[in-house]
Amino acid sequence: MKLKFVIFVLCSPLFFGSVYSQEPIEIPSWEMGWETDMDGTYTLEITDDNDIEDELLIYIDNQRMTEINIDLTIEWDSNDNPIEIDYPESVTVSSSSNETISIMLKNENGYVFERSPNSSMMISVTADESVFDQPTSSQEIDGDIVVPSVYDLLVSASETGEKLYPGSDIEHNFIIENKGNSDDAIGDSEFSIRSCPHMKIEGMDELEGQVIAVNQIFETKLKVTASEAHPGRTCEVTLSITSTGSKLTSSVMFEIEVYTAEDSSSGSSQTDNGDSNDLEDDDGSDLIESSTLPFISLIEFLAVIFIVNLFYSRRY
Repeated sequence: MKLKFVIFVLCSPLFFGSVYSQEPIEIPSWEMGWETDMDGTYTLEITDDNDIEDELLIYIDNQRMTEINIDLTIEWDSNDNPIEIDYPESVTVSSSSNETISIMLKNENGYVFERSPNSSMMISVTADESVFDQPTSSQEIDGDIVVPSVYDLLVSASETGEKLYPGSDIEHNFIIENKGNSDDAIGDSEFSIRSCPHMKIEGMDELEGQVIAVNQIFETKLKVTASEAHPGRTCEVTLSITSTGSKLTSSVMFEIEVYTAEDSSSGSSQTDNGDSNDLEDDDGSDLIESSTLPFISLIEFLAVIFIVNLFYSRRY
């Protein structure tokens, strides 16, 4: 019995060694992932000029004792996406090292205004390992990306064709257009009038809180009043609104002419003078036409009488 136990003890290392030798030996591998936080949806960065200019980072972790060669392919989920992608198409990662790779995204053609921030786009990164130009393994990662909200309210003004006199009022058109990629609203609104203290504008307070949808052109009429004491002059008016989205102020400046009663009477006098001149011209033309009629002088008349008498005297 003791002999069997001794034999078992001596042979057990060989037995268990053969069992362990049947398990595959795990070869160290490589891994690719996002260095940039891409959990959820990533919002692109833009410049002060509203151009897209951002950088994404990925990493490749090589756990092997030898270097690896990786070919990269990065593309959008849509072929008509105008955002340019700049990245190295191939990288070499040293043994037992971690390599960070930069992906530059850029667009200077105003694409941020064309795309809604509620519509995401997917970017895919494919890494292919190659040995002697032959692919051996591949990994892929992707991420959802959106453009940021851009707020841009554009204001303008236009006349209605009315003339403003002291003690009267007119309407003036005020236009607000949303050129951004998100709905916006008007915050503060104000006006200023230069060198015309007797003029006032009504209707600006009613604009506060007004929502302007994307691509909407909102038009309203403001009431411009000149008091009876207002002198005749040109007034410089500035209308301003503040975007609740961007907190930026948009303004438009224009001029309003205040006419006096003398301007109105002089205009009518010029009209009357014009009519009088027309009548005088008509009379002159009549005189000219009258002067062109045939005219017989006294001598010619007496000569005719003499010839007629001479003719009758010879006849009888």
